[in-house]
Amino acid sequence: MKRHWAWLGLVLVATLVVADDAAKDPGAAVQKEQLAKVQALVGTWRGVGQPQRGSNKGSWIEGADWAWKFGDRGPSLAVKLDGGKYFSTAELRAGEKADEFVLLAKSADGKGEHAYRGIRDKEGGLILTADKPAEGMPARISLRLVAGGDRLLVLLEKANAGGSGFARLAEVGYTRKGSGFGSGASGPECVVTGGFGSIEVTYNGQKYYVCCTGCRDYFNENPEEVLAEYKARKEEEKKKREAERGSKSPG
Repeated sequence: MKRHWAWLGLVLVATLVVADDAAKDPGAAVQKEQLAKVQALVGTWRGVGQPQRGSNKGSWIEGADWAWKFGDRGPSLAVKLDGGKYFSTAELRAGEKADEFVLLAKSADGKGEHAYRGIRDKEGGLILTADKPAEGMPARISLRLVAGGDRLLVLLEKANAGGSGFARLAEVGYTRKGSGFGSGASGPECVVTGGFGSIEVTYNGQKYYVCCTGCRDYFNENPEEVLAEYKARKEEEKKKREAERGSKSPG
């Protein structure tokens, strides 16, 4: 009889464990399905930040590494920012509402924490607004993939005085690692990604090249911004080459 009750006890415990797991799994599965909608963010990116559109003044180089993260709080997409002007790390999670996302970010100094939430727009871009905008920090963040997913544009905006809308703080234009950026391919270079430029575009009577129709459309929409970023990128590459040559010089 004691063995019988002991066996029933084990069955009950096992049933409760399975039931508990079943209760947790659907939530995690739903969160994962939600995050899969922005799966294209996953990867390593290198970008140029520009406070002013079409100008290199105050620009900086920034790297981003997006990856899936699984833990007790459920799945998320985590990003580490190398050289980030405003943030050092962040986690993107599924929100409580359908198609809602929440971004929890740490400031570049690693001290402040900032929460943003929002949804995707009709084009699939992600627009996130701060719960409580901190002074000097972005109040709204917009993420948009272009050029077939090889380019990621992150627009950072501040809140206007009086809370009437938003104004640009900066925009970071990223290129996905392995997409052709800096590949040194012979022939014309795409001014958007750095890959082989097979399509000719023009601006102010000057010819340039892009690698695909996505880059062509993006260039035509933002020619000054693309060219300013391209110039900043080439100047950064030049500085890097000169630094490498200097480090190899005897003495």
